[in-house]
Amino acid sequence: MRRSAQVMRFGAPAVGFAYGSVVAVTTPHRDHSAPMWLVWAAFAIAATTAAGALFAYGLNRWRELTALSTVDVREVIWPVAALVGASLALMNVTAFLPGPSHLGSNGAGAGLVGTFAIVAAIPAAGAMYGIWRVASRDVLPGTRGEQVYLLLSLRQLLQRLVAAAGSVVALVTFTAGTWWLLQHSLGTEYGKRPPQFVLVFGAYGSVITGLVYGPAWTAVQRRGRLLCNAMYPLRDLDDRDAILSRAADRQKLEQILGLDQSIISDLQSGLVILAPLLASAVAAFLPH
Repeated sequence: MRRSAQVMRFGAPAVGFAYGSVVAVTTPHRDHSAPMWLVWAAFAIAATTAAGALFAYGLNRWRELTALSTVDVREVIWPVAALVGASLALMNVTAFLPGPSHLGSNGAGAGLVGTFAIVAAIPAAGAMYGIWRVASRDVLPGTRGEQVYLLLSLRQLLQRLVAAAGSVVALVTFTAGTWWLLQHSLGTEYGKRPPQFVLVFGAYGSVITGLVYGPAWTAVQRRGRLLCNAMYPLRDLDDRDAILSRAADRQKLEQILGLDQSIISDLQSGLVILAPLLASAVAAFLPH
């Protein structure tokens, strides 16, 4: 098991690097002559390599999750499959937009990298949905101390996953932006789109990540509040000093479990989720 994990750890990024290199090299030769080609190729290879690393990272986090609690692949396969299918369909929705030939080589540079990233994110998405399934169970196993430990572990695991996914979203967005600049310099139909089109990639990646992160975050928060209610109930107290003492203890536990944080503030810890949208918004409105 350890040997296979080591192979996957280095093999998946290598596959991503090879894929990105092939995508870069097989672009039409006219693209190679454009000044932006080297910049785009560097971003494309970096994005696919990071996506490969995310694939291995997601698998390791799934193993970590299954070591914490029992969760089966069948519990997460359908929501992940639905999300991946919808994401891939939307990735190619521009094929149905009106306008002359904006497929083929014109849009392939952005689409191929994005498609690879979506597929590579499957294990990470599965781990996030697995966290959602574990936290959503009616009763968590073990003592209250074990339940606190489990919720802390789930929260930390979720934060690490969203940060890793966000870095890939950022690189894919930058790849899309440089691809548009490359096509714009060549005067292709794809490059004739308004620069604000790059906003789509930043928003798209951020929304997909949020759709996976949101249910898991909500389930962990809900389970934490139920645990706080069970450990430090306040309704049965009438003495003021007792209420203050228990409320203080409850507040400490809420802070430890991160229950005083909103989903936006939690995402700010991995601002990379929102950074692609902000960065692409800035790039879109700069003069070219």
